Amino acid sequence: MITGLMKKIVWALIVLICFVFPLSAVAAEHVLVIDPAHGGKDAGVKLSRTVHEKDLTLAIARLVEKNLSNTDDIKVRLTRLDDRDVSLAQRRKILEESNADICISLHVNAGFGQKAEGYEIYYLGAAIPSAQKNNSGEILKDMEQTRRMNNSVLLAQIVQKEIGMVFPRKGRGLRDAPVSLLRSLTMPAILLEVGFATHIKDRKKLRDTKVQKSVADALTRSVKKYFLTNGAS
Repeated sequence: MITGLMKKIVWALIVLICFVFPLSAVAAEHVLVIDPAHGGKDAGVKLSRTVHEKDLTLAIARLVEKNLSNTDDIKVRLTRLDDRDVSLAQRRKILEESNADICISLHVNAGFGQKAEGYEIYYLGAAIPSAQKNNSGEILKDMEQTRRMNNSVLLAQIVQKEIGMVFPRKGRGLRDAPVSLLRSLTMPAILLEVGFATHIKDRKKLRDTKVQKSVADALTRSVKKYFLTNGAS
C-alpha cells in the first residue's frame, strides 16, 4: 500500500513539474514596439485631401495592436497612440524603456517618379567592425551587432513574404540603409514603406480600410512567426 501510494505521489509531482509549472510560471513574454511614423504637425506624405501618412500608419499600428491584444506572450507598445508630435529622440526613448524585442516602423513612400510603386523594407546593416580585436568588450559588441542585424534580416524576410501576399509581385526588395530611427537601437528593427503615395493605384489601395486590415494581419502573422522561429530574439 505504501509503495503504491508513493509511486502515485512521485508521478503526480512529475506531471506538476513537467507540465503545469513551465506553462504557468516561465511562459515568455515578448515585446513588440510599433512606430507609426509622423504625427501632429508632421503629417507626412498626402494620400488625399483629408488623409495623410500619419493617419495611415497609426491606423495600421492600431489594428496590429488589436490583433495581438489577446495574445498572452506578446505585448504591444506604440510610439504614439494618437495624432501628436513625437520626436525621434522620444521614439528611441520609448523603444529602449519598453525593453522591446523587436521594432517595426511604418511609413508610406513617395518620390522616384509617379511610376514607382510597391513596398520596401529597410534594416540597419552591420556596423564597421572594431579595430581593437584584442579587446574582449569590443569583440562582444561586434557579436551583438551581428546578432541584431541577422535578426533584423530574419524579421524583414518574414514581413516581405507576408506583405507579398497582400501586394503580389509589388515587392521592391530588402534594403540595407542607415535609417535614422534604427541607429543605436539595441533590438532587431525594420522600417516598412508600405506603398507609394505618389502612385495613383497605391494611393487608392492604402486608403481602403480592407487593405489596411490586410496589411495589419500580415504584420501580425509576421510577428508571430518571428517569435516562433526566434523566440529568444
